[in-house]
Amino acid sequence: MRKMLIAVAIVALVGTVGCGKSKKSSNSTATTAASGATTTEAPPVTLEGTVNNKGTTTLSGGALTVTQQDFSFSPTFVKAGAGATIAITLKNEGKNQHTFTIDALSVDQEVQPGQTATVNLRLPAGGTVAFYCRFHKGSGMQGAFVLPGSSGSGPGTTQPAPSPQGGY
Repeated sequence: MRKMLIAVAIVALVGTVGCGKSKKSSNSTATTAASGATTTEAPPVTLEGTVNNKGTTTLSGGALTVTQQDFSFSPTFVKAGAGATIAITLKNEGKNQHTFTIDALSVDQEVQPGQTATVNLRLPAGGTVAFYCRFHKGSGMQGAFVLPGSSGSGPGTTQPAPSPQGGY
């Protein structure tokens, strides 16, 4: 009887260890806190289709680096303030050409493998602003800026904010 209880406990333990969630799921995300610690939580908004979720960050200041990989953006979700003006450095660390496309803000920047590009934009006052790669959206290469008033589902993009002076 004792051997049988030990066998059942081992089977239960192995089943629990082998059934973890994938980090590519659109249902969970790795979030990097200010301390550099990574936690798993639900994404701040839900996008239509597959999302290769590589984490959520909160915009601090007016600069952001987004890494393009095959086939994801890191971070995938960016929490930002209303009307934030951002200089985004795009780094394509993948083997394929990618784009950073935001229909609502008329942004469509191509980035070759191993190259970087910069996009300057102003976010609207609220809602969700979806971005994606034109070539790989169907493979889950998409993400979003999450602004005050986001309902938790997307893409819900809003009208572009007026462009500030200085070429943004």
